[in-house]
Amino acid sequence: MSAQLVRRGGWSPHLAFDAAIPPNLRRWVTGDDGSLTARLVAASARFRVARLLQAPRRPLADEWQALGQADRTPALTREVLLICDEIPAVFAHTVVRLRHARRDWPFLRGLGERPLGGRLFVDPAVRREPFQFARLLPHHPLRQALHRVLPDMAAVPMLTARRSVFRRSGGVMLVTEVFLPDLLSRPSPGTEAVPHPKYMRTTDRSPVSTHTTEIKKETTR
Repeated sequence: MSAQLVRRGGWSPHLAFDAAIPPNLRRWVTGDDGSLTARLVAASARFRVARLLQAPRRPLADEWQALGQADRTPALTREVLLICDEIPAVFAHTVVRLRHARRDWPFLRGLGERPLGGRLFVDPAVRREPFQFARLLPHHPLRQALHRVLPDMAAVPMLTARRSVFRRSGGVMLVTEVFLPDLLSRPSPGTEAVPHPKYMRTTDRSPVSTHTTEIKKETTR
């Protein structure tokens, strides 16, 4: 990815081959085999969602056009942490035009702390467009939102993110997923994680509320 794109936090249809992105993280980010939530559940003994925000907010400068809006009219914004074995793995940020949320995505209102992927990938009317990728610097607005919940993440120079547009009838939803360093210690399903010296475990436990929906998986040890 060009230095200009990195500086802007710009989005590209390709994830550049960068030595700073270890192979295991690349597999997590580029995996296009359905729901990321399902992959995280498969890679952990316990999985839960912590909802951080769900309210009308002005979309980011690079989001309102993707939503088909003519301006930065407030959109329904949902932010969550996807947590594996009490360690935050992914920060997810979703935006939907308010009228589309009511008309085409009515389940959002009562979704609470259940995973969004559990609804999107079982609905045959939903279509996902190709991913876009970016490396987010600490000053990026999504990084700032993350730092308010996980302050230690401010010390990480760049975080890899992807986003995609989902369509259902005439409704448009933009979902952005920011991949956190602790995910490197968790093998992508069907692979083994390879430790990378640039990334260390940043938290032993999640600092967010434990009053969240938890998905447990039978495991043998």
